[in-house]
Amino acid sequence: MPILASLCAGLVLWACGGPDLPAESVANRSITSCDQVPRISAPASAYADSPMYVANEMPIDEVRAWAEGRPAYETIWIDRDHNGWITVAFSADADARQSELEEEFPSVGVVAVETTWTLAELLALQERIGTELGDVLGEFSTGTYDDRGVVGIYVGVLTAEVRSEVESRFGDQPVCLDGRDPASVPAPGPQPEGGEGWRLLVNEPQVGQPYRTSIATDQSGLETLWATIGLSDPLPAVDFETEVVIWFGAVFGVSCPDIRLDDVVVDGPLIHALIVLPNPPSGCTDDANPQAFVVAVERSRLPAGPFAIQLDANPPPLGVPEERTLVRVGLSAPGAVANPDQIGRDPELFERTSILRSGDFLEDGFPTLYEFNVHCGSEWLGELNGYAWRTDETMPAEWQTLIEEGETIDVSLLLSTDPEPDIAATAGGVTVHYRPTNEPLPGCD
Repeated sequence: MPILASLCAGLVLWACGGPDLPAESVANRSITSCDQVPRISAPASAYADSPMYVANEMPIDEVRAWAEGRPAYETIWIDRDHNGWITVAFSADADARQSELEEEFPSVGVVAVETTWTLAELLALQERIGTELGDVLGEFSTGTYDDRGVVGIYVGVLTAEVRSEVESRFGDQPVCLDGRDPASVPAPGPQPEGGEGWRLLVNEPQVGQPYRTSIATDQSGLETLWATIGLSDPLPAVDFETEVVIWFGAVFGVSCPDIRLDDVVVDGPLIHALIVLPNPPSGCTDDANPQAFVVAVERSRLPAGPFAIQLDANPPPLGVPEERTLVRVGLSAPGAVANPDQIGRDPELFERTSILRSGDFLEDGFPTLYEFNVHCGSEWLGELNGYAWRTDETMPAEWQTLIEEGETIDVSLLLSTDPEPDIAATAGGVTVHYRPTNEPLPGCD
């Protein structure tokens, strides 16, 4: 499946000129990865334990409107590392602005920071990068990280030569550099016609549906599969005594069309494709275009059954449970045929497509199903919206009767932010309230 990249804030501008920014605005002269550049923050003494913003309830629009009328205002952002507080950046007199903020917004979590750069300077540097590197690097992307004070440069493959070229021109400027490790990039080459235990029947872009899989176990099933995909090619010759036919409905972004099926992998009860992007650009658009890979797989390679078919080793993305096909019968025997009711979708994926788990983001005001792991008890709900959530209530008896295999309970969560952050977790008609904390989630045996 193609790699989809999302760029940071800031328009890509292609124009000449732009002033150099002061060299002291970067930590050192060696260009680092963008995720290694620290975010700008105020001194620790400027922050407090409250308020804690757990969703998007902070009054950033009101603070922005105030800041835009002050001298040397540059930009504004939400700092999720400091309880969701608002950071307002000024290129001068930040101490004075901090005093004014405290007077104007006494109950709001907001800090002023002073930068060694202006936003105009960052954008001018971005223009200069586009001009100077355009003929040298070919395709690349840029964007500004306002909360780090750097311009990000993104290349498809970050070779030593590319790094050297960028550092020789911009090593003393506030820039960061990212791209794929050359060792992780698939070798160039044409689409293989087959591999161990499989052969390619169809490779057709813009045919079928993306995020789909299916299987045919006899000639009638192949005719149905052909019609489902929407293929106009003649039916290929398949020996169904020794082979089955599998469809991988792959997906690609229009800017990254050159995907390639390198292998068909059998891993325990799972069959999946190994689809690669041999020539990765700096980023791929996130539109979903279909590409039909249809292969004949030797029955001797199939799992004993039942087994699943997917596009890759990971579970299907949220919202496309159709990617996984369940085969509820073994097909290794010569000529074995699966009836239509033995091939289908995974009903659990359809039932649980919107379920949240620890580490996800919970919208406020909307009841949402949550898979609560109670192996360690119910004191800690998990991590949601960047916080650990804790209660001092004991587990209700009604909850204990709902514990499923795997020591989980499906609970309904309702996040509220006024007057204080609170998650109401309900199961079996009983509600337990959780509060956010900056304490780390404890481990347990």
